[in-house]
Amino acid sequence: MERYKILQKEGTLLLSALLLSCTPTPVATPATPAKIKATIESSKAPLTLVHVWATWCDPCRAEFPELMEVYNHFKAQGMELVLISVDEPADVEFVQAFLEEHNCPVGSLISTELSQKFIETLSPNWAGSLPSSFFYAKGALAAEWEGKRTYAQYAEQIEKLLNN
Repeated sequence: MERYKILQKEGTLLLSALLLSCTPTPVATPATPAKIKATIESSKAPLTLVHVWATWCDPCRAEFPELMEVYNHFKAQGMELVLISVDEPADVEFVQAFLEEHNCPVGSLISTELSQKFIETLSPNWAGSLPSSFFYAKGALAAEWEGKRTYAQYAEQIEKLLNN
């Protein structure tokens, strides 16, 4: 469920520009490995990009603006983005503030368990480094990588997977 920022003054909603100024506020939500798995499996998109990151991770923060450009470019072609933060669940405010600061159009799950079970939820091959991206095509893991990437690298991988 998305929350929306709406100005309210003396009980009257200000409908600025016919609600065009209302922007979704991304929600950061703690999630168990089972909830993360269910979220990925419930995607009906032809391609789901699952991206694991943290607010304290320098490469994650550096990559985030390009990741948002990638999502904004490819969402019309059916790509879904699932963000998973590995910040402490108690730091939900920091995660949410980061998402808002970057005008992120989607929320982020925050893993409640950083364990082998969490790692295997995404891929048994994953060493656990950040950032990491997992590409699910038609529900199956089709590609994965660890480390910061550029817009061009994401675009090349996504186009390849969407055209298969």
